[in-house]
Amino acid sequence: MPSTQIPLKKVNKMTYEEFIRCFGNVVEHCSLCAAAVWRERPFHDVQHIASSFGDFIDRLPTSGKEGILRLHPDLAGRLAQSGQLTSESTREQRSAGLDKMSEEERQRMSVLNKRYKDKFGFPFVICARENKKDAILKGLEERLENSQLTEAITGANEVKKICRLRILDLVNSDSQSTQSSL
Repeated sequence: MPSTQIPLKKVNKMTYEEFIRCFGNVVEHCSLCAAAVWRERPFHDVQHIASSFGDFIDRLPTSGKEGILRLHPDLAGRLAQSGQLTSESTREQRSAGLDKMSEEERQRMSVLNKRYKDKFGFPFVICARENKKDAILKGLEERLENSQLTEAITGANEVKKICRLRILDLVNSDSQSTQSSL
């Protein structure tokens, strides 16, 4: 999380390149989402930014939702273990306690992640900041029973939660609304 949040007024004045640099990873490794949302400026408030990203994700066909899911790392997977996650993912997985798993929990997570990815073709995605490791393991096990379509939609909804929290980290939600200047 940046040490200082960006005022909404500054977000609305960002060039395309600045916007991509700032918001290009609110959807993990998918600056395409930020590229599409940039044109929605001016944003009225931080929720408007988040809903613009969410609306873009909702409009994607199932294959597009699956594509976004494929950009996410496995939870507590090899990238996490080798310190190669984005700073956002590292912080999120740490908040859920995934960095403090026992060897047994890590092996269970690994087996479930593999089964999930083999079945659906994309990694299991859940908003780690809204869950702890036990709930994540339980959710992973339960969601293995879902259909392909259900998981694509469920996973995309989890991406939207992650995205919203990342936007709240970046943008000062107390900054004045642009409503009065529109």
